[in-house]
Amino acid sequence: MNKKLIASYLLAGALISGFYACAGVTGVKKLDPESKEFISKTRYIISKEEKQAFLELEPEKRPEFIKQFWARRDPTPATEVNEFKEDYFQRIEEANQLFREGSTPGWLQERGRVYILFGPPLQRITYPRGVDFYGQPTEVWYYGFFPIVFVDESWTGNYQLTPLSAYQISEIAKSQQDIKDIGKNTLAAPHPTLEFTPKFELKDGTAQLIIEIPYKAIWFKLKGDNFISTLEIKVKVFDQAGETVWEHQKNQELSFSREQGLKLIEEVYSLVLNPDLKPGEYAAEVQITNQTGGGTSKNTLKFKF
Repeated sequence: MNKKLIASYLLAGALISGFYACAGVTGVKKLDPESKEFISKTRYIISKEEKQAFLELEPEKRPEFIKQFWARRDPTPATEVNEFKEDYFQRIEEANQLFREGSTPGWLQERGRVYILFGPPLQRITYPRGVDFYGQPTEVWYYGFFPIVFVDESWTGNYQLTPLSAYQISEIAKSQQDIKDIGKNTLAAPHPTLEFTPKFELKDGTAQLIIEIPYKAIWFKLKGDNFISTLEIKVKVFDQAGETVWEHQKNQELSFSREQGLKLIEEVYSLVLNPDLKPGEYAAEVQITNQTGGGTSKNTLKFKF
């Protein structure tokens, strides 16, 4: 096994450990039943600082803390309904109903945790007897182009999250941290960061601008059995005087099947442009907007030929 692959496994393991570290709570035995229930039920969204402060409080001050905890997460504090709180507890109930297999309540299972934090997947595909003849019970959930795979390796109903890559787990971990940060009041699936790399090459005397985007950095929507996305690509090339000498703007439509998507997740989408330039030194400014979701990213490149 090469060093790069080993590093990926170590990163994935570290991130998974961080993702599930919230299960244990120090000092819970000293709490009254109401306080224990609060700490238990908020394990997915309470920050370390909030937890520590709560545990250090005098018993008579804890009810006010709980009240303020939910108030800080209320997206519409002027109304009587706290949508965040209602949505959170509704998902706990739904998780208990959906994931009855296994030895623990649905909301405490790994499927329950993901469901509560990210909400119902756009599509949930179950393979009760495995994907192939020698497989194990498997579930694949899709959040856009975000396939999350759970496998019941012991055939006991205890499905475990199986990372497709260290990148995917890092996105899940970052999303959970966002939810725990004070001021965050939404429970939603993560959108990948739109990262790309522009390169310049000279081929047969022709200038080429090559834009490479990892498929896993593109936010897709699931429409029927196909993943779709629209990338708005804007390119400007400047000469040494700062004058614009070439421009390109186009909406790039991407579409492929669910089966293709699983194969492409570790691949790179490559777009080759041929700017009409004379020999010299230039700077290219590339801006890509994912119109399907995921925001806008910019990158610059200096080159000469």
